[in-house]
Amino acid sequence: MFKPIKRVFQYFKRRPQNVTVHQRQFDDALHGHFDAVGEFIPIETNIDDQPVSGTVTQSVSKEERLLQTQGGQLITLSRRKGIRCGCGHFIYSIDPDGRRAYLGGQCPYCALETAQLLKSGTINLEQAEAMSLYCDRCSSTCQGCGTSLCRRHLRQFALDGTLTYSFLCPDCLRQAEQDKFFKQALTIMFSPFLDYKRLPPLSERKPYDY
Repeated sequence: MFKPIKRVFQYFKRRPQNVTVHQRQFDDALHGHFDAVGEFIPIETNIDDQPVSGTVTQSVSKEERLLQTQGGQLITLSRRKGIRCGCGHFIYSIDPDGRRAYLGGQCPYCALETAQLLKSGTINLEQAEAMSLYCDRCSSTCQGCGTSLCRRHLRQFALDGTLTYSFLCPDCLRQAEQDKFFKQALTIMFSPFLDYKRLPPLSERKPYDY
């Protein structure tokens, strides 16, 4: 009675099954051509592209391909397309992913510098936009105006020679230096009047106080 059922199980046990082999390619920062090595039959391709806000040419993406070999194996290939930012680091995601650096923002001062290079024809638009970006590890905030920018354009500033430093953007630094200069100039100008001896009240004055 159980022999026919046993033969069915033995048949499916001997039958070759498709094996799925997961392979992961390296992250592609240079946006190279993505081709699998060997003869494969494409089954499915999924591309998750995330454009960078404020730019026309910049985006990060994740591409996954499901391929089948001539022998029936199913292979999954995946890669991330990243951006080399102006800070020198590569990013492969806009939001935090817990494994690598992600997009910190677009520095307005880097954008001004690259705009000049773009205008002179030294670089193209894609290069200019990439150079204006920075990763989260190089992200900073001006303590004067609260502007987010890269660390390269943040400067220390000490008011009145104290050991308390402020980290300011170029615009706030320029304004702080002007304010400090005028304050010092006014102090020098009015110091003779600020150091005079104040007269005591009339009831307490002595002849030599006049």
